[in-house]
Amino acid sequence: MNFPGNFFHIGDIDIAELKSLVRNLTEAQWTSFSTRQRRYEVHQHTHTIGLVYDPDFRHSHPTRLPMLAIFEVAMRPALWMAADHFEETETGQRLIRENGSGYFIRASLVRLKAGCSIAEHQDMNFSLTHSHRIHLPIVTNDQVLFTVGKETINIREGQLTEINNRRMHSVHNNGPDDRVHLILDYVMPGEQCCCGAKHHPQTRCSPQACMETVLLRVPCTCHPED
Repeated sequence: MNFPGNFFHIGDIDIAELKSLVRNLTEAQWTSFSTRQRRYEVHQHTHTIGLVYDPDFRHSHPTRLPMLAIFEVAMRPALWMAADHFEETETGQRLIRENGSGYFIRASLVRLKAGCSIAEHQDMNFSLTHSHRIHLPIVTNDQVLFTVGKETINIREGQLTEINNRRMHSVHNNGPDDRVHLILDYVMPGEQCCCGAKHHPQTRCSPQACMETVLLRVPCTCHPED
């Protein structure tokens, strides 16, 4: 989702339990789920373990996958912190009163191979552009460089961070070890994308109402890049 800025540090999480669970994953577990890297060329050097995931990128009624059972308890501090961050604002409270509580539409573990990159891209999908994309590094190193817009940073282990996935973004793992992030997509029902208020102010966001802006056929100028 678009917001002013490139990264927003939500808070710090103790990821010791998550890291131990990740370290115990087998190569067969990492390679059994190949939809993401096969579908999207920019993710060809990654491996993904879907925890809550649907190949159709639906925006409601997410599917809990079997691997979630391994990580669900260890993930809870990150889930609670993220949900509180969005729900405890004035806007969040209003959306809850009008539409009900928020929910995680997707949760995945993504491994980026050592010495490899995720090429520069923008997310252009209704659900991706209408949810908050949150990264939690579980295993990383000082040479993993995450670029969003014109800003490049190293997100350290345990730093729960929202990224502006509507801006061009890329990742370079220049280190000797694979990088693993927990990636969460959080939805506040009824929340409009920034362009929605301009292009269809009286209509709730939907794949039909937002098609032109989701696909960037209508350039978004809501939040100029830093």
